[in-house]
Amino acid sequence: MTADNDRLRELQNESVVNVSGLLKAQTGAAREYRLHLDALFIDGDTVARDINGNVRLTRLRESIIAKVQATGLAPMTCARCLREYDQTFAVDFDEAYEQTVDVRTGIDLGRDFPEDELTSRIDENHELDLREPLRQEILVALPMRPDCGPDCPGPDVTEVGADEAVDDRFAALANLLGDDQGNEPVGRS
Repeated sequence: MTADNDRLRELQNESVVNVSGLLKAQTGAAREYRLHLDALFIDGDTVARDINGNVRLTRLRESIIAKVQATGLAPMTCARCLREYDQTFAVDFDEAYEQTVDVRTGIDLGRDFPEDELTSRIDENHELDLREPLRQEILVALPMRPDCGPDCPGPDVTEVGADEAVDDRFAALANLLGDDQGNEPVGRS
């Protein structure tokens, strides 16, 4: 590997990488990049931010494998207290990008990729885009039931005094719980 291949390149607010030089290299050649994205739309109004990590691209016979490791923040709404907080995430994945055009001749390689197949491709400009696989991996890394942490205050509690009437809809639950003196719930022996 030459000294040029050993240097770490930067992907600053960019997810598209031109891999024409890597496609001309021998099988097994690799390039490494430092990744930084200020923002990445991941779902609806959700925007992940401060995404930092490393990308390693390795040349295979007719494809390139991208090994991506990244961390960042995504705004989430706590399921318990309903307050917004910053959720940290970490992703570590590999994505294969198939070559569609010969880099030396520019001739279409004639591969038929089914329209419904989710194959990542190197486009006719010899570029691959990390955005969509990164977006999908971040979505999978985020919790299904967000929780702002051990200091979460929980839901706002409304206290009901002893003299206040209990909502009739909750009367059946009160019977199940019994009273505070440790008596058995009604209907059990």
